[in-house]
Amino acid sequence: MGTIFFLLFVGLFALGVTLFLFGRTQHGELAFLPRFRPTAAVYSLLSFLFLFLSISFTTIDAGGMGVVQRFGQPVRQLIPGAHFVLPFADTVYTVSTQTRIVKPSESAASRDLQIVHAEVTFAYHVDPPYATNILVSLGNDPEGRVITPAILEAIKATTAKYDVQDLVSQRPLVRDGIEDFVKVRIAPYHIIAETTSITDFSFSKEFEDAIEAKVTAQQKAEKAGNDLKRIQIEAEQQVAQARGEAEALRVQKEQITPQLLQLRTIEMMREKWNGQLPTTIVGGNSALPMMDVLTHKP
Repeated sequence: MGTIFFLLFVGLFALGVTLFLFGRTQHGELAFLPRFRPTAAVYSLLSFLFLFLSISFTTIDAGGMGVVQRFGQPVRQLIPGAHFVLPFADTVYTVSTQTRIVKPSESAASRDLQIVHAEVTFAYHVDPPYATNILVSLGNDPEGRVITPAILEAIKATTAKYDVQDLVSQRPLVRDGIEDFVKVRIAPYHIIAETTSITDFSFSKEFEDAIEAKVTAQQKAEKAGNDLKRIQIEAEQQVAQARGEAEALRVQKEQITPQLLQLRTIEMMREKWNGQLPTTIVGGNSALPMMDVLTHKP
């Protein structure tokens, strides 16, 4: 709207200057507008009226509040929309009330004196009715004046309460501790905290190497334990197998009788004998001839 008023000012002012310099003939009539006789002063006055409107018109975008300062003193707040202010006397500053995010990072010492580097993502917004306080008290810079320093201090204070390993295992508690600390610090300025997240935890190289060595040792110990269990199971299986075999032999031994041995011997001889008797028997110092009495005829 202010742009439209300014364009009207330029057009009317140019028309007034044209009429003043070239608009009348020697008979007192307008050379190019014979039926319309406004004076150049009227166009000039109208143009300055639109100039006044253009510099008096301001717009506040959604997601912000306007703070009007008159000769340096805040006098009122403006909601999003179009407004008129006093030109040359009023200055309008816009204070953002949208959700904003900061990501400060800081190095701090844990309770066991390990150096920890933490990055925190913090979302907040300014309470709209108190936009003037943000402008006057914080110079419209809540992040640089209050929020970031509060987060950095919160990281140091909270980290010092935990051992370095607990910072990882109890991460939600660490996050809540940082958030509670920051809320207390920013509450007097009517800044509302929305969410807090720990987006990064990093440690010194020495500590990371120690953690890696510990994990490796644990993995080796677990492997050795698994191997021992496997060996024990295999040994138990072998003992059980030996016991089973021994039990089987014991049962077989109890079932062996002289008649059974004689029967097994005959069966074996039957399988191995080709039906021919030996021709000689070796005994003493010489071999004796063997006679086939089964085939001898009288």
